[in-house]
Formats: sequence, structure tokens, C-alpha cells
Amino acid sequence: MLSGIFWLILTLNETYEKEIAIPVRLVNVPPKVFITNEMTDTVRFVVRDKGYVISSYLTDDDLRALTFNFATYSNDKGYGVIPQGDIQKQLLQRLSKSSTLVSIKTDKIEFYYNYGESKRVPVRSQGEIMTGTNCYLSKVVFQPDSVTVYASQKMLDSIQCVYIVRQRIADITQPTTVDVKLQQMKGVKLVPNHISMKLYPDVLTEESVEVPIVAENMPADKVLRTFPQKITVRFAVGATRLHSMPKNPQTKNLLPQGFRVVVNYEDIADHPSDKCEIRLVAVPAGVHNARLEVDKVDYLLEQK
Repeated sequence: MLSGIFWLILTLNETYEKEIAIPVRLVNVPPKVFITNEMTDTVRFVVRDKGYVISSYLTDDDLRALTFNFATYSNDKGYGVIPQGDIQKQLLQRLSKSSTLVSIKTDKIEFYYNYGESKRVPVRSQGEIMTGTNCYLSKVVFQPDSVTVYASQKMLDSIQCVYIVRQRIADITQPTTVDVKLQQMKGVKLVPNHISMKLYPDVLTEESVEVPIVAENMPADKVLRTFPQKITVRFAVGATRLHSMPKNPQTKNLLPQGFRVVVNYEDIADHPSDKCEIRLVAVPAGVHNARLEVDKVDYLLEQK
């Protein structure tokens, strides 16, 4: 025991360098002022002294938080900065006279503020989300789908949405919920600053539907008839979306609602031919890789 005590005394009497963290507080902030950035709440510094002095810094309350008065460092224009010199001055006041302040890890402390100006903006995704084989991403839901932005009026005018931190998620085959952070902007506070992103994959299936061919830009005195009058459109669609698509009550076949296939009379007039070109110009939401079975059909022009 005596040997251990002797060793401890010798050890604590040696000179050491130690990195220490101390809290930082901005005080006397007016009630109507809202700090709009994630202000540094800790200063890290390196101190040199005897072991027993450094030990006291780590175990005692000698190094109470550094406090800086809001009015002293704000510029009345939504910005304030606490220089390293003022941080160093307060640190030296808290250190023992025998201690040497070797370095301060924090260059300066910046803060942005406003007087409560804010607005709600929607959340947007960014990154790469990949589904498993034969699946596609049918829906992405954010909860909440919008957040409150606190910033200067100039910044608020320029911010129309906020983005999540870029994601890379692979092989999604089941509904998945991911907790994601929002991308930070300098001088801007987001409430909340992280949200839930819900991913809904769906299984793709191949389907087809018979769609009427419609003539457009026709002169009032002419009628265009195509042969056939309907064309098959093949497409891929998720199983969930397929379930909600309209069907014939008797045959259970898909109805062409939302699909539109057209032939343009002006193309026929400009380039007469035995066949006319048809185009798929509209498909319902959730339909993928839609294509016509053929892209040209026979036709007949009649005079009214």
C-alpha cells in the first residue's frame, strides 16, 4: 500500500499535457431572439501542468462553463462571433497560475439569430434508393413531410424546400422505415432536424390493355378511320397499383382509363402513306415501360 501511494505521488508530480473539454454558454439572450444555427457548446483545449493539477481539472468543478453575453457579441444584423482571444481570456481565468495553456482547438464561435421569423417548407429526398429484383419503389413518405425553418428573412425567401442527407440504400423488397437527418445550411435552424423516411417497394408485373386510337387535329369535313380501331399497350405495373386500376365489372379486363393513343392528321397530310403512325401520349400514374404492340396501322380518310 505504501509503495502504491509513493508511486501515485511521484506520478502526480510529473508534468503532463492533457486535452480537456469545457462547456460554453451564450447568456442573456432576449426572449424574442431565436438562435438559428447549431452553436458550438464545447471548447476543447490542451493544458500543461503537474498531474495532480490536471487531475483536479478533470474531477472538480473548477472549470465551470464559459459564459458569453449575447449583447456583447451580436451585431444587431442576425450574426455574432466570439473571437478566440475572448475564449482564451476566460480560460486563463479558470486555470491555475501554474498551468500553461498550450492550445485552443476552437478558432472562434459563430452564432446566427433572428426574432422568430420562420416558415414551413416541404422535405425532399436525394440519393440513391435501389429495390430488389422485380421490384420498384412505388412511394416515399416523409413523416413529417414538412419542417419549420428559422433564418434571416433573406434566407427564408430563398428556401423553398429542404433535403435529407444524401442516402444510398440497396435491395429494398419490404416496406422500410429509415431515420434520416436533414441537410444543414449555415445560419439556418430546422425544427425538427431529423425525420422518418418510409419506403414502399412493390412487385412489378407485366400487363396489357386495349386502347382506342383517337385522331387529333382533324379538319371539320373529314373523318379518319383506323384498322384496327384499338391497339394493345403493354406495360409494367406494381401489384398494389394494378389492384386499384379500373376494370370491366363483367370481364375483369383492364379499362384504358388514363391511356391515350393518337394519330395526328397533320402527319398524314404532310407525309401520305399506306399506313399512319400512332403514338402513346399518356399513361396512368404508376405505369412503367409502356409501349405499343405496333406503331403503324392502316387507315382510311372519308369526306363528311
